[in-house]
Amino acid sequence: MLLLAACTDPRARPVAPVVQFAFGASFKLTSPGLIVGSLYLYDVDGLRDLELSLASSDTLLTGDSLIFLDGSEELTRPINWRAPAGVTTGTQVTLVARVSDFAGFVAVDSVKLTVQDSTAGVH
Repeated sequence: MLLLAACTDPRARPVAPVVQFAFGASFKLTSPGLIVGSLYLYDVDGLRDLELSLASSDTLLTGDSLIFLDGSEELTRPINWRAPAGVTTGTQVTLVARVSDFAGFVAVDSVKLTVQDSTAGVH
């Protein structure tokens, strides 16, 4: 009779952090206007930093931020970015959030937005 046994580690394997964008149901991007939402971040190894970037074909609406985090396992960070006047309706905007943990893992989430007419639906 042959008995084989495997050593199994009951701990979860290290995995990348969680990062998720969230916007209110009534949010729409206008120019001028605000990009208002939040980012949910989670990692059991502790959150190290967050890179948030905004890109579009219109150079008026681009930017990036690097935020060093305090090592918390779970955070919800606000997004509050100003869209200046003069950005053409229909311009595509991409927001990218890249979060790193203290174990060296990285996760990325992105969302595509379109600049809408600020007078649409106003009578």
